[in-house]
Amino acid sequence: MKNSNLVFAPTFNKFREKPKWLVNMLLVIIIAIASAWITTLTTDISAELRETGLSEADVANMSTFTTVFAYIGAVIGAIVGIAFMFLLILIVSKIMKSDVKATSLFAAATFMTLITSIYGLIIVAIHAIMDLDPVKYSFTSLKIFNQSNQFLGIFDLKILLGAYLFGVVLYATSHLKGKAALIWGIVYLVLLIGLGLIQASIAL
Repeated sequence: MKNSNLVFAPTFNKFREKPKWLVNMLLVIIIAIASAWITTLTTDISAELRETGLSEADVANMSTFTTVFAYIGAVIGAIVGIAFMFLLILIVSKIMKSDVKATSLFAAATFMTLITSIYGLIIVAIHAIMDLDPVKYSFTSLKIFNQSNQFLGIFDLKILLGAYLFGVVLYATSHLKGKAALIWGIVYLVLLIGLGLIQASIAL
């Protein structure tokens, strides 16, 4: 297990004996704030608010409120994301009768969120450098072929990364067999895509 060729597997394996998570959680929060900051720079919130017919004074007030809410939402979202991922991994591990400690899984969930957060920060940074609105333009999903098609946006590299990490955590931290971890990783991927398609359908 320690010598697994899977990327990040040795690190996730260490969490079984040394479930350290505080530093990684702080990094997740910092990255979430940084991502929100870059997103506010690349998104013309004022222009979108003017399209609703608001006055300039209301636009200024709403812009400030939206920006502050974006930072608060980013922090809360990061913490909730870690908690949700921890519970999901814990449930699967218990179903598969793993003897892993809950603290180890929490550390793994935190590190998993850190990896996906770094990926997300890189993406929004690229959007900023290329002067692209991250809300309207995507280059990491099939939406790149049709920016107006919300369904194509579901098939994103971030989902694949998340499914991979989910499987690696089950394999390296929970010590499930490779086949079982792979199956659960695929189930996780299918569920994410399914939920994404449902959300896209509702938004139409």
